[in-house]
Amino acid sequence: MENNIISGLVLVVAVLFFAMGMRNAILVGLAIPFSMLLTFMVLYALDITLNMVVLFSLTLALGMLVDNAIVIIENIYRYMMQGVPRIDAAMKATSEVAYPVIGSTLTTLAAFFPMIYWPGIMGEFMKYLPITVIITLTASLAVAMVINPALTAIFAKVSNKERDANSGSSDSVLSAEELEKAGEKPIEIKGIILKSYAAFLNSALNHRVMVLAISFCCLVLFFQIWVLAVGLERPVEFFPSIDPKSAYINIDPPEGADLEYLDRIAKTVEMAANGFADEKTENASSLPLERYEDSYKPKPHTGATGRKFSGPSDLENIEYLYAKVIENAQGGGFDQNKPNHIGIQFVDLEDRNHPSALDLEEIRKRIKGIPGAKITVSEQKEGPPTGAPINIEISGDDLNVLGNLAKQVREIIEQIPFVEDVQDDYVEGIPSILVNIDRQKAALFGLSTNSIGFALKTAYNGLEISTYREGDEDYDITVKLPESDLLVTDVLHKLMIPTPSGQLVPLTTLATISYSGSIGDIVRINNERVVTVKANVDETKTPGAVARLQAEELLKTFPLPAGYRLQFTGEEEHQKESQDFLSKSFVVAIFLIFLILVAQFNSVSQPLIIMTSVILSLGGVFLGECFFRDYHVRGRRDFAGRRGGEQCHCAD
Repeated sequence: MENNIISGLVLVVAVLFFAMGMRNAILVGLAIPFSMLLTFMVLYALDITLNMVVLFSLTLALGMLVDNAIVIIENIYRYMMQGVPRIDAAMKATSEVAYPVIGSTLTTLAAFFPMIYWPGIMGEFMKYLPITVIITLTASLAVAMVINPALTAIFAKVSNKERDANSGSSDSVLSAEELEKAGEKPIEIKGIILKSYAAFLNSALNHRVMVLAISFCCLVLFFQIWVLAVGLERPVEFFPSIDPKSAYINIDPPEGADLEYLDRIAKTVEMAANGFADEKTENASSLPLERYEDSYKPKPHTGATGRKFSGPSDLENIEYLYAKVIENAQGGGFDQNKPNHIGIQFVDLEDRNHPSALDLEEIRKRIKGIPGAKITVSEQKEGPPTGAPINIEISGDDLNVLGNLAKQVREIIEQIPFVEDVQDDYVEGIPSILVNIDRQKAALFGLSTNSIGFALKTAYNGLEISTYREGDEDYDITVKLPESDLLVTDVLHKLMIPTPSGQLVPLTTLATISYSGSIGDIVRINNERVVTVKANVDETKTPGAVARLQAEELLKTFPLPAGYRLQFTGEEEHQKESQDFLSKSFVVAIFLIFLILVAQFNSVSQPLIIMTSVILSLGGVFLGECFFRDYHVRGRRDFAGRRGGEQCHCAD
C-alpha cells in the first residue's frame, strides 16, 4: 500500500508536468506534501494509526489533493499573463475562485460524511476511510487557499512573450482601473487538444436538444446493459476474495483427547500437507509416523520471479509450516485458527506460480481420509471479521433436536458446488461416569461426600506425598492409580475408600456407579440455545454471495419443528446491514450536496442542472460496473460528490 501511494504521487506529478509545464507542475505538486503533512498531524492528534484502510484512503485522495491547487494556480497565471503583478494576481485570482473551490470541496466531503456513521463491525473497520479522506481534502483546501498562492506569488514567472501575446503590452504596471478589469479578457485557446475540445463544445452548444437526447439514450442503454450483465438482484460482496498470505489446518479432536493423541494426528496432517508418500502408503491414514522427520526434508522450488528457495512441502507456494498442539484446549468455536492447528505460510505474492487457493484445495484432498478428529482448512481473511460466506444459526430449546437439524442442514449445504469445510459447533454429550453417594451409608463409616470425592481425585489425578533428590534436581513423588487402570471403567468397582478408622471400604458399598453422557458446550444468543452451521466457498470458482443464495434457495422449504428457527447470519447479516446503511447514506449525501449547491448559487435552477449532469453521468458508472463490480455502492455515492464538485467550477 505504501508503494501504491508513492507510485500514485509520481503519476500525479507526471500528468501535471505534461499538462501544465515544469514550473506549474512543481507549484501544484507541492500541495501534496503540505497536505499530507497536515493530514498526518491531525491523524496523530486523533490517535489514528496508519492502518490498511487509512493508507487506502490516502491513495484514494491523492488525485483529489491537487484539484483545488490546479484551479487556483491556473487562474493566477491567467492574470499574470494579462500583465497583472504577481502579488496582485495571486490575491485577485484566489479570491475570484474561492467560493467555487470551497463549494467543490464541500460537495466531495458531503459524499463521504455520512459514512462516518457506518454501523456494525464493517463500520468499525471502514470508518477510517471517510475520516481520512475528509481530513486530507480539508488540508488540501487550506493549502490551496493559503500556501499555493503565496508560493506562486514568489516563484511564478511569465515570459514577456506570453504576457505580450495576451495583454498586448510589455508594461507590467497597471492602473487601478486596468487592474480591476484584469482577467476579463478571454485567454487564447492553443494546442490541438484544446482546439478540438472547443470545436466539439461549440457543436454541442449549437445542437443542445440533440446532445441531451443522446445523453439520456446512452443512460438508458447503459442501464439496460447493466441489468443484463449484472442484474438488479446480484449479490454484493464488500471484500472480494484475494490470495491469502497464510492458512490454517484446524484439528478439532474428541473431548478428553490427550497430548500424545493430538500429536499423532498433527504429525499425520503435517506429513500429508508436505506431500510425503512411499510405496507402502495407501492413504493419509496409513502414513508411517516414524518417517515424520523425512517428510520435512527441504524440497527445491523456483518462484515466478526466478528466486530459488527450499520448502518443506512439494507444493511450491508453501514457504514453511508450523504445528501448535495444546492438551485440554478450550475450543475457539469458529475461529480462523483453533488452539490445535497446523499453520501454513505462503511465499510472497510475486513469487507464486499459481493462486494459493489451488494449494489449499490440494491439501483438503490429502487430509480428507485422516480419522480421529474433525480437520478443516481455513485461510487468513483480510478485512473485518464478517464470518464465513455461509453462516446459518439454528435456534430452539432442545439441544439434541438442534444437533439433528444441524446435521440435516450440513447434508444440504454439502450439495452446493464449490462449498467446502462444512461444519457445525454442536458438541455431543461427553461420556461421563456418575457416582451417586449414599450419604447414610457413608456416615456409618465416618465418611462425607468431600472425603470420598478427595479419594477419587487422588486416585485419578494423583497426590504428591514427598520429593527425592537426584544430583541437583528435586523430583516429586506422586501416588495415583496405574495408567492402565485409568483407561478402564471397571476399576471403580474395585476401588477401596479409606475410612477415618483406617478401614478400607469398597466404593460400591458407599455409592452406585452409572454411565451417562453430560451436555456439551451450549451456545446462547439472545437467551436462546443456538447451533451454528458454517461453510467456506472456493471463491476462485464462484463468489461466496452466489453460493449463499443457492443455500437460501435450498433451505426455503426445509421443515422445522414448532418453536425452532433458522436464519442466515455472519457475512450475510453484516452485508445486509451495510447495504441498508449505504443506500440511506447515498440519499443523505445527495441531499447534502444539493443544499451546498443551493447555498453557493443562491438558486435552485443551477443546482438542478448540476444534479442532472450527475444523473446523466451514471451511465458511465453502470458501464463500469459491468467490468469492475467491487465496492460499487460506495463508489456511486463518492462519484456523486466528485461530479458535483467539478460542476461547481463549470457553473461558477
